[in-house]
Parts: sequence; structure tokens; C-alpha cells
Amino acid sequence: MYSPIAALAAVRFDGAGMVEQAMGAVPVAAHQPRICPQFARACARVFDANAWQGGGRGFSKALLGPAGSVAHADATHGRRHPARMLRLQRQRARLRKLHRWRCATSEDMLVSSWILLLVSLGYAALLFGVAWWGDRRPLYPERPWLRPAVYSLALAVYCSSWTFYGAVGSAVRNGIGYLPIYLGPLLLLLFGWRIIERLALIARAENTVSIADFISSRYGRSRRLAALVAVIALIGIVPYLALQYKAVAMSLEVLTGHSSAGRGIFADPALYVALLMALFATLFGTRQVDATEHHRGMMLAIALESVIKLVAIVAVGLFAWLWLSEHQLHIADSARTLFEHTPSVGFISQTLLSFLAVICLPRQFHVAVVECSDVGDIRRARWFFGAYLVIISAMVVPIASAGIALFGKGSAVVDDAVVLALPLSQGNTVLALVAYVGGFSAATGMVIVASIALATMVSNDLVMPVLLRRRGSADARAAVASRVLWIRRVAILLLALIAYGYHRSVANDTTLAAYGLMAFAAVAQFAPGVIGGLYWRGASRKGVETGMALGFMTWIYTLLLPAATRAGWLQADWLVDGPFGIAWLQPQQLFGMRGWDPLAHGTFWSLLINVGAMMLVSARWRPGVDERLRAAPFLDPYAQRPAVAGEWPGHVRVGDLQALAERVVGERHARRAFVEQAQLLERELQPTVVADRAWVQFTERLLAASIGAASARLVLTSLLRGSGMELGEVVAVLDEAGQELRFNREILSTTLENISAAVSVVDPDMRLTAWNRRYQQLFGYPDGMLYVGRPVADLIRYNAERGELGEGDIEDQIDRRIRHMRAGSPHVFERTRSDGKVIEMRGQALPGGGYVTSYNDITDYKRAERALLDANENLEQRVADRSREAELAQQSKTRFLAAISHDVLQPLNAARLFASALRESLQHNEEQRHLAERVDASLRAAEELLDGLLDVSRLDAGGLRPTVEDFDASALMHELAAQYAPVAASRGLRLQVHVRAIWVRSDRRLLRRVMQNFLANALRYTRQGRIVLGMRGRGQQVELQVWDTGPGIPEHHMRQIFEEFRRYQQPFDWGEQGLGLGLSICQRISRLLDHDLSARSQVGRGSMFSILLPRVAPVPVAPLLPVTAARASPSGDSLAGLRVLCVDNDREILDGMRALLGRWQVEVITASTVDQALERAREQPDLMLVDYHLHDRMDGLDTLDAVQAAAPAPIAGALLTADGRDELKQLARERGYRLLTKPVKPASLRAFLSAYHDAKTR
Repeated sequence: MYSPIAALAAVRFDGAGMVEQAMGAVPVAAHQPRICPQFARACARVFDANAWQGGGRGFSKALLGPAGSVAHADATHGRRHPARMLRLQRQRARLRKLHRWRCATSEDMLVSSWILLLVSLGYAALLFGVAWWGDRRPLYPERPWLRPAVYSLALAVYCSSWTFYGAVGSAVRNGIGYLPIYLGPLLLLLFGWRIIERLALIARAENTVSIADFISSRYGRSRRLAALVAVIALIGIVPYLALQYKAVAMSLEVLTGHSSAGRGIFADPALYVALLMALFATLFGTRQVDATEHHRGMMLAIALESVIKLVAIVAVGLFAWLWLSEHQLHIADSARTLFEHTPSVGFISQTLLSFLAVICLPRQFHVAVVECSDVGDIRRARWFFGAYLVIISAMVVPIASAGIALFGKGSAVVDDAVVLALPLSQGNTVLALVAYVGGFSAATGMVIVASIALATMVSNDLVMPVLLRRRGSADARAAVASRVLWIRRVAILLLALIAYGYHRSVANDTTLAAYGLMAFAAVAQFAPGVIGGLYWRGASRKGVETGMALGFMTWIYTLLLPAATRAGWLQADWLVDGPFGIAWLQPQQLFGMRGWDPLAHGTFWSLLINVGAMMLVSARWRPGVDERLRAAPFLDPYAQRPAVAGEWPGHVRVGDLQALAERVVGERHARRAFVEQAQLLERELQPTVVADRAWVQFTERLLAASIGAASARLVLTSLLRGSGMELGEVVAVLDEAGQELRFNREILSTTLENISAAVSVVDPDMRLTAWNRRYQQLFGYPDGMLYVGRPVADLIRYNAERGELGEGDIEDQIDRRIRHMRAGSPHVFERTRSDGKVIEMRGQALPGGGYVTSYNDITDYKRAERALLDANENLEQRVADRSREAELAQQSKTRFLAAISHDVLQPLNAARLFASALRESLQHNEEQRHLAERVDASLRAAEELLDGLLDVSRLDAGGLRPTVEDFDASALMHELAAQYAPVAASRGLRLQVHVRAIWVRSDRRLLRRVMQNFLANALRYTRQGRIVLGMRGRGQQVELQVWDTGPGIPEHHMRQIFEEFRRYQQPFDWGEQGLGLGLSICQRISRLLDHDLSARSQVGRGSMFSILLPRVAPVPVAPLLPVTAARASPSGDSLAGLRVLCVDNDREILDGMRALLGRWQVEVITASTVDQALERAREQPDLMLVDYHLHDRMDGLDTLDAVQAAAPAPIAGALLTADGRDELKQLARERGYRLLTKPVKPASLRAFLSAYHDAKTR
């Protein structure tokens, strides 16, 4: 074992490089093992200042200085050489942290460099052999299950060395912070997989070979946009490639114990790693020029790499889990420690970047889109690739937990190396080698695919367009296949060297995750253009170019330049204070946004500016016709678009096209492609036949697969122009959008000629471009007057001179109309011509400039409209007449109901009076009294039935008009409780009230009727328990409720109980039987009052009925004087001495009153007419009971007034009527009389008489 203290203490090196004991205060104990020689040599390179200062003096003096401290030496040296000292400090910290795990590893556990070299070369040879075998064997036809499996595993190229090493390091440092790189792709696979499917369909149809080619094809095949995408991808992916080199170099350092700190370029293993991976990428991806031809061998090799990565990470994860178990460390506790941090804004931004990376990373686009041969594979890959990500993310937890337990939380280098350091520290060299192969596989897979994708973009979108434009047409047709391949090979090599230079320049303590996330943020600038191109028809080329450029510049300012500053390339002042001291322009606190981590901050601003600029510019500069036509396959890739036939004036032969293709894509590949196309067209391949449009467009797509769409257009244009075609004809032939445009123009022309409206179209210069025959006929233009390019002012002048435009100066009329069309103002105008015809004109501006106007002859429509207006006026008069008749009928119906209620209830009232008198007279005969009670109950049921029917009729007929007022609902609830408490007590039920003072707005009387019905039903059907009157606040409303503990109502009967004459159960022992009208009346009243009625019930538990009322603010009222409630005297009490005048035109009613009141010892005076009543008034009665309908010269109210006036003393009175109209009740109250409705209930009558008798006797 090595002692880190001793190693760090023994770092005084003189000019000869001998190690001396520099720190006597930290002696090396005898029991401490010797210092690791490799570590000591590395320390010598880091701490020896001679190599940098060249002063010839030993570093011990410069290091210790007068103060004898390292800090003093750092301060002195830092003032002289700040950039050098910054690198020195970073490398020193890196070595110290690296030694934390190195000191726990014995020298015999390390792996020889030669062994690692042989393993790396052997693994590379294995991959190349698999790729070679896969290209030459037709695997998929024999094994159809293999293609989706290979495609799913190849998608795991997403899992680079960042996810293999860096995810564990992120978990050690930040816990849950490692999850976003897995969570983003999982979210896309679950919810956004249709995006990948659409991309694959479009890429296959358009022969796109890269993401740059895809974006440029969507927006008019813009070469400038393709070049912009290629440049962004190059700059953005450089840190990602550097990440792979750093990861492999770090793994070599860990396994061999040889640090690369302070080494020269040619002694740095990362350089050779970069060159070796560039060689792999060249061998894998530059053997053929056609980038759209599926690389089956490469995909098979990438799939094998994905399997190896998975096996390696699972093996280390299981080893970590076993190690934790052996040391009695529970994985659950360790995982809980990892996930104790809550997600932050950075977590969300990293998840978003990972989501977008699956479709925006060039390598991921290449594997998922370009290499997708069947979109059905995407549906299967959702689950396979998703499961792959879940397994790898799960393995991170035990590895990170074991790393924390064994090494602690160290520097970036130590944390990222836990996957290797963990088995190595436990002496398991074989597992460490397996982990190394897994990490090496992750890095090589990413580098190979990314290099191929970037090299394709460099050659197709940056180099080839320039070369083809600088050379003549003869050179344009020269053989370019080998040239394309060499451009790609050189691009791969240069890309590797640039990425290595970036790796050397940045800080050595930069984490792997920091490299990857910066690249993710760069390629995320493609997302608005890609996703907007798939779903937004209004996205334009200018908008996407502007947004992407501004977003990328923001990425450089907020992320790339700060990273360069930290690497020592730039002064740090501008990073802290902002450029020129402008604080709100600080790159990591832009516009004062503080508290965000740099990545989230840069991602937010770059994407916001990108999307905002794209939308604003696209709204200002809308896509042209060419862009809109090209967008159709992208917006709806599932649509079937039939080929449009058409002749073209070309003279180029099929053999010429094939020869051109052989020079570009290679002879063998071109011949095979032309043979397959001939079979597809069901023709023979005849080189001497003149090529039609289908052959030309096929050749363009074939060339685009090798050199890009823009370069293919240039090459083919030169060939076609050499055949004698004009440039416009060449573009028309090549351009499928132009072909569709011609087809659409033919359809438009046919449509215009077959519509009834006259149509004219002018261009932005106000010249005629299109019209139909109906337009010429409507305005009577002579033959030859209408032609394309004719100024529309000439046509307006022609119409004005004939008087079609009305009176006024002709030139003013022309200028006014021209200005209106130039402004693009829409208008609708009707003009009546001299011949009586009415013409409707509708004008609308065109999106690309110009104006379209339609003219409709609406003469017949105007005639019909005039006739309809006349008929409408007559109809309104008829409707008014019918409304008056309906109102009169309604009034008649109301009067009829009032009359019939009196006539029907009058004999029933008499029968109730006689039955009550009979029951009073039979107090001592139990049997006869029981019969009398049965008679009274039957009459009461008939009374309730008639009351219910009359109420229903009045509600349906609109005879009831609510009187809405504000009142205290609690007072009403207490009144109801007082009214029904005796009934509940007599049946052994508890009536409880839970209310508070809440004011509501409603009709108090109708609301009381509803609550009475609720209470009556509860008392009728409840055998035992309690009934609760309550209220609940519901925001600005209050709910009045009646609860009971009855038998409950089944759910399927709840709607039926509100129908007329529907009862769920028979009542219990109380002998009452409902009629089935109460709840129906309640429902009608609630609708009349616009209140919500509700009911809930549970069988065996009870029911709840409620009504919802609007809540209002309390209204202050004057305090009421205490009133003693009238108490009905028991039947045995005497009302002796009370004289009552009864006035009714029905003798039966008078006899019944005399019989009933006589039993109560009341002296009854009767009168059947008004004159008799006036005579009886002189007998000085105490009370008057007067029927309303007397069928005499006066009604009941007038009779009460007349008797009151004739009597020598005031007489209290009550009006008896079966007419329950609100107006009558209000009128009785205003005159000071009590109103008792017929049939009069004996109890109510006795209560009224008792109240007066008690007041009189007091």
C-alpha cells in the first residue's frame, strides 16, 4: 500500500530529479509502505517549476519560499505567471484526488499497458470483422427478427462513455442529478416516439443523409441553412468527442497507474486514442459514398457494442451490490442517500436537453432515422431501448453507493473512475478489464457514428458545394466518388485532432457530464427547426435560419466562452463583471437572472431566443410557394401522393444519367440502383432512350444520397443545361415542387372555369394574372382585352367609362381602388347596376402579394331577401297576435284554476268540518271515534291530493310568480323545526337542527314549501333514529339539507322519485301514505326559483335531500318585539264566550262550522249573504270567518271591510278561500286579515281562535 501523506510530503525535486525529504514535519513512519514510484514521478512533473520557469534553481526553494509554505509559493508564482499557475493548481488537485483511490491499490493489481493495447486492438478487430461479415451476409431475409433487435440495440449508441463513466460520477457528486440523461430519452420513447417515426418516413421519401440535409430539404433545400446546421454540429460535437478521448485516457491512467498530467502531446495517450478512433470511423464509414445505403455491418457492430456495454455495467453493478452486502451496507440506505436531493431547475433543463438530443444529435439522427429501414422497428425499439436505459440507470445506484463508501466524494477524476477503481481496488483485475472494454466500447461506438455523420455533413454541405461552384461544368461531371470519400476521411481526421485539442485545452478537472451537456445544449438549437418543420406550416426558411443563428450565438456567449475562460484562454474579469463592466450582460447571469446553474441558464436563453426569433421572423416573412409545397411531405408524411405525369423538353438520355451517377456514387452501386429503378418502373433499362422526368428526379435523389441535395442539384443542372435545355426548364424538371405547382395550376384553372362566381387575380404590381370566363361575361369585356400582365387600372377605367362605378371623377375612382388593393384591405361590397342586377364583390389579399376578387350575381338572392323581409314583418304581427291570445288563454286558465279549486274544495271543506265535529263528539266511544278518525284521514288524503294537483297545475301553467327577497335562512329552519318537532316527538324520532345565521336570496314561501316536503317525507319514512335539519356553505352559495335515517333509496330509483305519483316504499306505522307529488312539486319550484335540487341516498343508512341557494350579505333589520306563540288549546279546553260570525254562501259549510265550533263552546253566528252579514254585525261578534267567493255583490275581502265598518267595535277577521294565489295573500295581509286556505284544517282553525281568545282573556 502507498501512503498519500508520505507521497505528498516527499515532493522536493532538484535539478537532477532526485527525491528528497522536503517536509520534515511529516516524516515517513517505518511501518508506512514505500511511495508509489509512478505517483512520485507524476508529482515531480507537476510540482517541479524548473520545466516551466527554466531558472535552474530547485523547486523546493520556490515552493517553500521565505515562509516555508506551499501557499506562499503559489501566491508568488501566481503573480508572475497566472495562466501557468492556474493549470498547475488544477493538475495538483487532480493528482491529489487521483491518489485517494491509487493509494489503496497495490502495484501488482495494475494492468500492463501492453495488455490494454492488445485488448483494445483485439476488440477493434472484432468489431471490424463483425461489420465486414454483416455487410456481406444477407442476415435480415433469413432472420426477420434480427433487424428490429439490431436497430433497438444500435439506438443505444446514445449511451456513450458519459453514461458509462460520467453517470456514476454525477451520481456520486449530485445524487439524483445523474437521472436526466436517462429520463429524457425515456419520455421521448413513451410520449414522443411518433416524432421519430415521422422523421424516418420523411428521410426515406426524401433521401436525406443527415440532419443538415433534412432541415435544408424542409425549408426549400437551402444550401445556406444546411451549411449553418453543419457548422453548429461541428462546433457543438467537438466537446462530446473530447469527452470520449478523456474517458478512455482516464481509464488507461486508472488501470496502469501512469498519469498523463504534464506530459507532452506525443506522450499523451489521449492523442493515440483519438487517432485510433478516427481510424475505426474511417474504416467503418468511408467505404462507400452513398450515405443513405444502410450500413448493415456497422449497425451490427454498434449493436454488439451495446451488448458489451450492458454486460460490463451489469457485471460491475452486481459486484458493487455484493460488496455492499459483504460490508453490511444496505443498498436501500445508500440509494436513499443518493436520492435525497430534490430536482432543481438544472434537473429539468438536463431532462429537456436529453429529450431533444435523441432527435438532434447527428449520430442519433443517423442511427434512428437514416439507418431505419422499416418504421415498424421504431415501435418495437420503444420498449427494447427503453428497457436498456432502465437497466443501465439502475446499475448506477449500487456502483455509486459502493464508490462513496469506499472512496468518498472526491474530485471529478476520481468520481468518474469509480466504475474502474471499484473492482481494481478489490483486486478483481479481470472485472476491471471487462469494465474497461465496456467503456472503450461506449466511446468507440459514439465516435464512429458521430464522425461518419459529421463527415457526411462536411463533405455534402460545406466542401462539395464550394468545389462544384468553383469548377466548370466539365469538372462538375467528372468522377467525384473518390473525391467525396477522401473529403470525408480527411474530415474525420481533422475532427479527431480538433476534439483532442479541445481536450488538452480545457481544465483537467472538468467532469465528463460537463462535456456532454454542453454538446447537448448546442445541438438542441436544431429542435425548433426540426419539430416546427414537422408540425407548423408557417415556419419559414428565414425564420429558422435567424432563430438557429441567434440561439447558437447565445450558446457560445453563455456556455462556450465561459468554459474557455475557465480553461485560461480568456481573462476572467468579463465573466464576473460582464463585458465592459455591464453587469446585466454577465454571460452566466444574463439580464439579471440569478440563482440558476450555468447550463440551465444558457439552455433557457438560447432556446428562448431561438424559438422567439423563428416565430417572429416566420410571421414577418412567410414561406414562399416553393417552401409551402416542399413542406407538404413533412407535415403529413403518412399521406399517399400519386406521381404527376408530364412531358418535358429535354434530350438527355438514360445512359447519360447513369454515367453521371457512376462518376459520383461509384460504378457498381449506380448500375444496381438503375436496374432496381427500371424494375420499379416496370421498364427495360435502355441507355439510348431519352429520359423522362421520373428518371431525372430519381438520379437527383441518388446523387443527393452521396453528395447532398444542394450539390446534387448543381451537378445535374450542369448536365441538363449541356443537353440544350434552358435554366428555367432545368429547374422545372428537377423540382418536384415545380411539378406539383404545374399540376395544382391545372387544377386551379379547371376549378375557376367551373364555378359560378366571376374571379380575377392581380399580382403585387397590380397586373392581371388569372381570371375565368364568367368574369369576362359578367362585365362584358371584348375578346382580346383580358391578357396576363394587363394593368388592372385599364379594366377599372373601362368599367368607369360605362358608368358601372357610379358618379365621380374616373381617375379618383381608379386611384382609390388601386390604393385599396395595394394595402391588401379585405372588403365586401354590393353594387346595383344600371340593368337592375345586384353584384356582390369580395376582395382579399394574397399571402405572397397580389389581390383576388370574386363577383357574384346576387339579384335573385336580393329578391328573395326582400320577399322574406315582407313575410317576416307579417309573421311578426301574427306572432304578436298569437302571443296576446296565449296571454289571454293563460289568464283564463288561471281564473279557471282558481274557480275550480273553490268549487272542488268547497264540499271537501264541509266534509272535513263535519268529520272533525263528529270526532269531537265521540270522545268516549272508542270504536266510533276510530271510525271518525278514519273518515277524517281519508278526507285529509283527498285534500292533499287535490292540493298537490292544483299546485302542479299552477306551476306548469305559470300561475305562481316568485317573490324574491333576502332573508335569514336560519330563521326559516328554526320555524320548520318548531312546526315539526311535536310530530317527530310523537313518533319517537329526534329532530336536530344544525344551522347558523346565513342570509339567502329566494322566495321564502316557496322555499318553505320545498323544505316542508323534505321534512314530511323524512318523518313519513323514518322508523327510528333521527332527522337533521342543516346547512352547508358552498362558496357564494349555501345548501339547505334534510337528513334522515330511513330505509334509503336504491340508485336506480333516484330519478323515478321526482316523477308524479311515484313512491319508492310504503310508509311505516304512522299510517300516512304519500301521494307521490311532493318531490315533483319541489322539483318544479326549484326550477321556477332557479335553484339546484339534489338528493343522495344509501340503502339501509338513510337519505339526504337539499336545495342550493345564492348567498347574500346580511341586511340589517329592526329588532322584533317578542311575540308569544299561539298555542292550540287541547280539545278539552273551552273557548266559551267567543262569538264568531261565519259568512259563506254554502249552507253545508255553515252547518259544518256551527257543528265544529259548537263542540268548542263557541257561539256561532251565520250569514249566507252580504246583507245578512251586515245585519249580524250589530250583534258584536268577536271574530269573522268569511269565504272569498260569495257569489254576491261583494267578494270576501270587501265583505270583511264592510262588516268592519258597520260593526260598533273592531272585529278581527280571517278570509277562507281555496284560491292560493300570491296576489290574494298579499292583498289580505295589506288589509290586516288572516288567510286560511280551504279545506280548513281544524287544528289551524282552533289555533287561530285560541290565539285570539287567549289575547282577549289576558
